[in-house]
Amino acid sequence: MLSLKSPISNVTKNGPTNRSKRIVVAVTASSTLLERVAHLADDGKPYFNLIPNNGRWPKGIPPVMGGHLMDSGVVSPISVSKGAGVEITPHQFQYPTSEGHATINIANSKTEVSQLIAKTIFESAKAAIDSKGSFCLVLSGCSVPNHLDALSTIGGIDWSKVYVFFLDERIVPLTDAESHYHQIKTSLFSKVPIPTDNIFAISEGLSAKESATNYEGRLLQVPKSILPRSADGAFPVFDLVLLGCGVEGRFGSMFPNCPQLAVKDKWVVSVEKAAKPPAQRIALSLPVINAAKEVLFVVLGGHKAEIVERVLETQSLPGSLPAQLVRPSSGRLQWLLDTESSRNLHLKDWGNAKRFPRSE
Repeated sequence: MLSLKSPISNVTKNGPTNRSKRIVVAVTASSTLLERVAHLADDGKPYFNLIPNNGRWPKGIPPVMGGHLMDSGVVSPISVSKGAGVEITPHQFQYPTSEGHATINIANSKTEVSQLIAKTIFESAKAAIDSKGSFCLVLSGCSVPNHLDALSTIGGIDWSKVYVFFLDERIVPLTDAESHYHQIKTSLFSKVPIPTDNIFAISEGLSAKESATNYEGRLLQVPKSILPRSADGAFPVFDLVLLGCGVEGRFGSMFPNCPQLAVKDKWVVSVEKAAKPPAQRIALSLPVINAAKEVLFVVLGGHKAEIVERVLETQSLPGSLPAQLVRPSSGRLQWLLDTESSRNLHLKDWGNAKRFPRSE
């Protein structure tokens, strides 16, 4: 390998100078060139410097010199960025712009859990009925229906003025054990005098997309005197929403990083490939939940201790823990835990701003 020196690099405004100028090219060595090198000729004409072959790159200089290889071994693409923040596509999930506030209640037994749920529903129902003559309640399935037994025995609720909606629902027959309607009918509807027309179950025989459109249409038909709208008129304002929280940080059918979690212009979304069966579902959108007057998470059991700690104490990437995105804009947020699900919390340190929120 030889280097060729050329006058190009030292050209001035008035033309070339007397000094030799140099650029590097690959050429084949010859005896004549080697002689010029030996005599160190510098007569203003191009000449060659011999670069010894050190054997480092027998096939020539690699094309990735100064670049990077991906794990696959492929050369990483050249950045096309036009600068920080210029013509970027925002991530579908964003960090909240303000602090969240929640009330934590810890129950000592299953009986106390049921009693606290019944108390919360009773107080919310009374306030809503006294204020507007109706109470709009959103219930979820899975573990929540198992703790509604005390509600059926509590007195003082005018069930004719109670309207029940579903946080999410599986696209299965209403008689199926997987149906949230079926679960809540067994634990509550069959035990209280609530009118059938006040229960907003999904319509059967529809696909997830059709069911979401149908359910949103039915919500839109509920008079505003019963189901008011948010200040901007964009979303319904439910009086109370009861949620559970899965071990992966989901609520209802909103699984981590699912695109439905980022929807901002719909009341009801379809979930056609849920991370758990049944795959076909519908769910109230996040803006609808955050427009509610009151939201209550019910999270119980030792198997939920780790996720409770992560959601309440650790700052995670937006969307990775959907439960962290539940932040009522004008309402109140509560968490109902038991001694097992709350065992990993560092409640005595929550007042220390240097320790919370954690990022580890």
